[in-house]
Amino acid sequence: MSNEAAPAAIGEIAASLRTFAARHLVHSLLAAEALGLTPTDLVGMCLLQLHGPATPGWLAEMTALSTGAVTGMVDRLERAGYVTRAQDPHDRRRVIVAPDLDRFARDIQRHAPARAPATLEFLRAYPAPQLRTIRRFTADLAAAPAPA
Repeated sequence: MSNEAAPAAIGEIAASLRTFAARHLVHSLLAAEALGLTPTDLVGMCLLQLHGPATPGWLAEMTALSTGAVTGMVDRLERAGYVTRAQDPHDRRRVIVAPDLDRFARDIQRHAPARAPATLEFLRAYPAPQLRTIRRFTADLAAAPAPA
């Protein structure tokens, strides 16, 4: 691709990413509603899925919520059976929130909207060199700092 075509291609990629993000957001809102959770609760569960057990303080930091709001989120997730609280074995003053990923995945499968925003089956059609480029792109995207 020539440098002259790059701005147009970048614009097309950005438009596709916005479309995917919007579809994912709508699906997530419907999934949260189907599970009886708030969208923020779903964000908390996603963070716990990605990073594993965490303190409420870490969840507050990652979500920019107050500690009181995180307490409410953890309360709701605990009532739904998606997390448990336990004392930190290294510091009894701290609480660790641990996700029940199996239950969460099972309930998402049963109750969330049937049509996910995308499946990744289409990736099988790409040759290995293109998959390496896509993998690099998605890793860079995931690691990019959020705008200030």
